[in-house]
Amino acid sequence: MSYSVFVEAKVSTDGNFADCKYFKDYEGTEEIPGSDIHIPIDAGQCTFSQAESTELLLIGATFKTIGSAPGMNASNFSPADDENNVSFTMPTTASIIKGVVLLFSTPGVVENLYPSSDPQVLNDGPATC
Repeated sequence: MSYSVFVEAKVSTDGNFADCKYFKDYEGTEEIPGSDIHIPIDAGQCTFSQAESTELLLIGATFKTIGSAPGMNASNFSPADDENNVSFTMPTTASIIKGVVLLFSTPGVVENLYPSSDPQVLNDGPATC
């Protein structure tokens, strides 16, 4: 099972970052306030997908479990798939927090890469069974 989060991204006013809003639905009608994203403990995976109204393309993400040893490697980066979805696993037996940086580009010709602010995914919601 996977929990889906839809992201609307546009270039920030300073031109260096992606300003993001998060939603429970593709159409962008059920906004998730702030940047703490709570998913069910039994989801096992979190998937970020583009919302209908996004201006930027989701091309990848890096993520790290908060409180674990620092360091970057192949296990904490995920490129987007052909539909611009990014997924990463979450444990189903323990509640954790993962800090995430989503990476976006302009559609068509890549003019720049735009990182998001740091949303946090918490698998502390009630089980869905």
